[in-house]
Amino acid sequence: MNEKQERRAAAESGQKAVGAAVAASAAGAQPSITAPANSIRPLRHGVDSLYLSFPGGIDPDLAVWLQECKLKAQSSNDHVMALGGIGMGDHQFTVLPRGRGRFAFVLEDNWFSIQLSNASAGVLPLALVQLRSEYLTAVGPDEAVATITKLVEGMGEVTGPPKISRIDLFADFCTDHDLASLPGSHWVKRSKKRSIHEESDQVTGISFGSGNEVSARLYDKTRELLKSGKDYMRPLWAMEGWDGAAQVWRMEFQIRREGLPAQMLGAAADVLACNGSLWRYLCDDWLRLAIPSGSDDTRSRWPTHPLWEDLSRVWDIDPEAPPLTRVPKSRLPSDDRLFRHGISGLSSFMAREGITALDEGLGEFLHAMEAYYDNPARQFPEGLEAYIRRKTKAKARRYNVRLDGHEQG
Repeated sequence: MNEKQERRAAAESGQKAVGAAVAASAAGAQPSITAPANSIRPLRHGVDSLYLSFPGGIDPDLAVWLQECKLKAQSSNDHVMALGGIGMGDHQFTVLPRGRGRFAFVLEDNWFSIQLSNASAGVLPLALVQLRSEYLTAVGPDEAVATITKLVEGMGEVTGPPKISRIDLFADFCTDHDLASLPGSHWVKRSKKRSIHEESDQVTGISFGSGNEVSARLYDKTRELLKSGKDYMRPLWAMEGWDGAAQVWRMEFQIRREGLPAQMLGAAADVLACNGSLWRYLCDDWLRLAIPSGSDDTRSRWPTHPLWEDLSRVWDIDPEAPPLTRVPKSRLPSDDRLFRHGISGLSSFMAREGITALDEGLGEFLHAMEAYYDNPARQFPEGLEAYIRRKTKAKARRYNVRLDGHEQG
């Protein structure tokens, strides 16, 4: 049996196993839950990312409009490029200058990334939508699916309910165990692929089955936040008892449609209740942290590590993390980014001119900037005010902001 056949056999076996778990859950059967040990301190769990496919066809008038927006977004002229956006309902979407794969149009804001097929797409769905992590954290998957369904219905003829193309389940937790030091032999897994991620000679994460229908990652989420800037997670952890300093690990499973059980291939709104059963299957049968036995070479019989027993039952002990925050639709730069970067030019100018008083420095800086941009010898013939207006329109498109002074919220 070659590697491709092995993966197919494993996927089919996995689908049968999780299908049985989902069916048992639907019938009301619940696994027994023992008192939680101190192996982990769970913080949050739920759906980190969700991709939906909508069958149907695009509104021809919308397709023409989006094609015009896409051409404007390709322009090198800021005035023209700023018009490469589109308002739909209470969303102000950025239209990207290029399509993605076989999808002609891509619309984005802080809630959704929407890929739309054009009118002649044939077998392609109307839309492939990514529901972004922060938005899912704020409202939960059920409300998010209902919101995007209503929005896509205004983009064309939708011929059926949305179905899941990919779902990422996660659990954030603290532990006293040194997960980074565990040898590979302690993991009992369906996939043969295992990759170690390091930074500054420290193990920051482990990946299993990358690129397959089902894959998993165990990684240091606190370290990852330093790069991603997703600081909205910190107060949510704190509400669950995080002390603000302890290392937080994230266990995350990514399941593409080909890896989903038959019971989860229907309408997305109907199958999200099966997430707990899917999580238990993934932790029990797809990937497991075990305690090696010196007297038994059959890895499948090795006892499960107490940490993993606790982790596999987070959905049973507690329902999915509740919605706790409000997420703006716009993608605004943070105060930290604006003022840390923005102060550089001012401080450099004041140092050059020998100015130490802030009021004087601001006034002289503005005067010098006006003189620079209003100089006909420069490459800014419209002057400072018109130049700022042009750049502001271009940034508003990028940040999904309407120029009536109101952000998308």
